[in-house]
Amino acid sequence: MSSKIRKISQAKIRKLPGGRDPARNVEEFLLRRGFDPEECLHLRTNDISTWSVPLNDEEELEVTLESLGKPSETTLYLGLNICGVPLKDMTNFLSAALTVADTLVGAKLSIVNYDLVISVTIYTENLTGDSIDYYYELITKQKNSAYELILEEME
Repeated sequence: MSSKIRKISQAKIRKLPGGRDPARNVEEFLLRRGFDPEECLHLRTNDISTWSVPLNDEEELEVTLESLGKPSETTLYLGLNICGVPLKDMTNFLSAALTVADTLVGAKLSIVNYDLVISVTIYTENLTGDSIDYYYELITKQKNSAYELILEEME
């Protein structure tokens, strides 16, 4: 075996760390938006971190990182409440919401407790603060129009 090959085969293999910590990306996103990540932090465990971000008196953004212990499976959830689900005329409301859900770009509608929520869920493998900004803008820009379309569809 030549000395060059022997040196290569004896070289120590180092593990190079991957991308940035997803929690750090979320914190940078919150700081850029003018929020204190520590104040907004609602829950932090080894597997999950959740921030509740007050956007105004009636609106709150939920930011959740799940499966933090498994980097290849870590996901980011961003969600905004659109409105409460009315008990009166609920069938018509849900039918309208399903119709509008098909028109959304990159987002989904869900019912969480008694609220209709617009949200995105994405893997964090190549996530950056700019990516989080993009998805945040995606749901905030569609929130009001989704609500208006639901009302129109109900008429």
